Amino acid sequence: MDKRIEKLLQLATTAPSGDNCQPWQFSVSSQTVKLYNLSDKDTSLYNFAQRASLLAHGALLENLRIAAPSLGLRAQIEYFPDPSLSDLVATVEFVDAEVAEHPLLPWLSARCTNRKKYDGRPLSKAAAEILLHATGEIDGTVVRLVTDPEHIRQLSDILANNDRLVFENPLLHKFLFDHIRWNDGEARGSLDGMDLKTLELGLIDSLAFRVFRHWSIVEKLNKVGLPKVVANNGSKLLASASAIGGILIESSGQESFVVAGRAMQRFWLEATRLGLSVQPVAGLALLAERVLAGQTAGLTEGQVRLIGEVRSELDRIFGSAGKHLVMLFRIGTGGRPSARSLRQPVAQLVTG
Repeated sequence: MDKRIEKLLQLATTAPSGDNCQPWQFSVSSQTVKLYNLSDKDTSLYNFAQRASLLAHGALLENLRIAAPSLGLRAQIEYFPDPSLSDLVATVEFVDAEVAEHPLLPWLSARCTNRKKYDGRPLSKAAAEILLHATGEIDGTVVRLVTDPEHIRQLSDILANNDRLVFENPLLHKFLFDHIRWNDGEARGSLDGMDLKTLELGLIDSLAFRVFRHWSIVEKLNKVGLPKVVANNGSKLLASASAIGGILIESSGQESFVVAGRAMQRFWLEATRLGLSVQPVAGLALLAERVLAGQTAGLTEGQVRLIGEVRSELDRIFGSAGKHLVMLFRIGTGGRPSARSLRQPVAQLVTG
C-alpha cells in the first residue's frame, strides 16, 4: 500500500462512530480506496437503516478530504457507486495535487468526545458565528445552535430521556454495556468500544455502573425509580453546556446521511479548534427516525409515545419540522478528558 494512502487512512479512522463501533473496512488498489460498511458492527436500535453508521462514514470521508492535500493528493469521492453492492459506501480516487495544509488538519487527532461536566460559561458570539457556518460548503446541511440558558435547560430535560430509555429498554441497555471496556487491558485488547474512563464517572457511580451491567438487577431497580434518577443526573450534566447544536438535513436518503456525517465532523473539528469540549447526544434524534419510519420493534408503546413527544419538542426548539434532525451536540468547556477511545490499526481494516 502507498505510504501516503496508509497515512491518510490512519487519520481518517480517527473519525467518531456510535459507541466507537468503527463500522468500516477498506479495499485499496493503487490510489483507489473503496469504503465498505460493516453492518454487523452497530446493531443498536439507534442504527435504523444503518443511518448512524452512515454518519460515521461521512465523518471518515471528511477526514480524508481534509488530510489529502497535506500529502499532495486530492480525494475525489463517489457515493454508493454500485447499487448492487449495498455495503459499498464510497469509492475514493486520489489524484496528485499541490501540497497544502488544511486549517483543520491539526485537529483530526485532537478531536474527541468529552463527557465531563462543563463550566456553563456563555458561548462567545464569535465562536457561535464560526460554528453556525462550519458546514457552509457542505450542501444540504444546516446547523442550529441553542445558546439561551432557558432553552438549554429545557433541552437538557428532553434529551436526558435517552438515559432513561437505556435503563428501561433491555436492547439499548445490552448494547451500551456490551461496548464498555472495563479496564485498560480490555480497551487495548479490543481497540474498540468505550473505555470506562471516557464516561467520566465518579468513584461511586463507577462502582454502581459495574452493578448496572446486569439487566436482572436493573430490572428490579427500575421498580423503585432508577431510570428517573439516571435521567435527572443526565439532565444536570447536559445543563452545564454553553450551547446545544444540531445538524439538519432535508432528505433521509443514504447519501444525505453520509453528507450529514461530513457536516458533523466539520462542526466538531471547528469546535475542537476553538478549544471547546463536545459530546454527541443524538440518541433520541436517531430513535425518532426509527419511529417516524414505523419501525418500532423492540420498543414498548410507552417508549414509542415518549420518543414521539421528544421529537415534537426538538422540532419546536430547533425549527426542524419537515426536516431530519440527525445529530445533536453538547458544547462547552470541560477541561481535558480522562481518556480517549482507541482505534483499530489500518492493517486490520484493509482487505484484498
